[in-house]
Amino acid sequence: MRISGTRYETASVRYNKDSQVVSLCQLKPGETGEVVDIQRADRTVLQKLLAMAVIPGSRLRVEFTFPVVVFQVENTRVAVDHAVAGKIRVHRLCKSSLKSMSHST
Repeated sequence: MRISGTRYETASVRYNKDSQVVSLCQLKPGETGEVVDIQRADRTVLQKLLAMAVIPGSRLRVEFTFPVVVFQVENTRVAVDHAVAGKIRVHRLCKSSLKSMSHST
């Protein structure tokens, strides 16, 4: 029996190939991204982010970047300071992906 030679990569390695992985602070208002990972966040901050569905694979849309970063993930609006936003790494989605995000009312 032969095992396939396919190499499995983590999400961050896969997304880094196209250089579109940035911190959340680098997205501009109106831009959309997919969470890749959260780097070295404090345990309590990490628990709060996870409780608000800020997890790898979730899509978010930035609304404001000053004085704090405000973004929407699913049906939740989240505000974090720039230090926390700098630890959230996202894959910047192109404009065509913005149409695929549906907002139910």
